[in-house]
Formats: sequence, structure tokens, C-alpha cells
Amino acid sequence: MRARSIVARFAALLLLTWFAPALFAADAGTIQAFSGNVTITSADRVSRKAVAKEKIQSGDTVTTEVKSEILIKMADDSSVALRPNTQFQFTDYKFEKKPTDSSFATLLRGTARMVTGLIARRSPSNIRVSTVTATIGIRGTDFEVAVITEDRADARAGVYDYVHDGVTNIRLVQTGQNLDVKKEQTAFAPDKPKPGEEALYILKERPIFLQQGGGLDALIQSITIQIPMFR
Repeated sequence: MRARSIVARFAALLLLTWFAPALFAADAGTIQAFSGNVTITSADRVSRKAVAKEKIQSGDTVTTEVKSEILIKMADDSSVALRPNTQFQFTDYKFEKKPTDSSFATLLRGTARMVTGLIARRSPSNIRVSTVTATIGIRGTDFEVAVITEDRADARAGVYDYVHDGVTNIRLVQTGQNLDVKKEQTAFAPDKPKPGEEALYILKERPIFLQQGGGLDALIQSITIQIPMFR
């Protein structure tokens, strides 16, 4: 009987060890505000409707529908605002106040505005936003990334990277071609370049759809830590 008791305790300890990361996973962020229809899908593909002050975990995918948006404050005091018709995954987020802290995200479609926080101050190379065709790295900044999946009246299909403040670097996945994007500049990687058109370049003007902003923009700076920009 004693042997069985020891085995049972050992088995319980193993189960606790296996499931501990899930049970004690740190929160990546908190929903500050949202409007309309917003869905959160966990890494194990369980979906739920967004709720005010709800926690966001690493691996979660947030989807906004028509006339819907959401603002999330991350654990490092950065912020993420998702525009309507956007699907955004917090692919791998870790904030333990260590050099290994990271914020890797994937924008599948739509538009996301991000203002960086403590991870950008300490480890700017550990922040990246990925799309199917390009990746965006930062050096302490306030920027907006858009993935337009098909041509429309106000925008061509492709990836847009607009910088409100600071600097980003956008790099094409296939060729490695990259550009630094400075304050008030917009980089564009067309989905289907026209004859003679560059695969990646700076637009002469900021696209109209990136000038419109959203109803939650006024809250972004108020919930985001003010950090010196990396030049």
C-alpha cells in the first residue's frame, strides 16, 4: 500500500509539472476598451467574445469585425489598437523584466497601431510584427501596420507601414530587401507590383485610410508609458 501511495504522489507531481506552465501562464495584456463585435481565439482554438478588462494571453488571436475595434494595454506598458476588419495574433509575448523579454506578433489582415513600451527600451531587437510577405522591426516608436488583402477604392493590396513617431525597419520575407521608415513616412510593399514598380518603397503621401484613425486613438497615449525614442 505504501508503494502504491508513493507512486500515486509521484504521478501527481508529474502531472503538476506538465500542466504548471498553462496554470501559471503570465498575462500578456488587458483589454482597455472595445466596441462592436470582437472575438478572441486562444492558442488551443477556443473562441470567446471580448469582455472589458479581460486578460490576453500569449498565443491569442484577436479578430475585429465591421465597425469594431479594440485597445489592449500590454504588460510592458505598450499598447495595441486594432482597427475594424482586423485579425492579429500575439504570437509569442514574454515580459519578465529580463533581456529575453520579447513581443512577436502576426498581422493576418487589417490594420494595427502599436505604441511600444519597456521591451522596446531594453531590447528593441526583440520586437517584431510579421505579415505573410514582410516583417517590421522597431527602435522605440509609435507605428501603424496594415495588411490589405485585395485591391479596394482607397488602397491597393499589400503591406503598409506608417510611422507616427520613431523609426521602423520593414523587410521583405522573400528577398530580404528592407527600408528604414522614419516619422510621418509610409512604406509600401505591393501584393502585385506593376511593371517597373519597386517591390518595396516609400510612398509620396500617407494613404487616406491611414489618416482616418479610430475612435480609440485618443486613449492610446494616455495608457502608454512615455519612453525616449531610439534614433
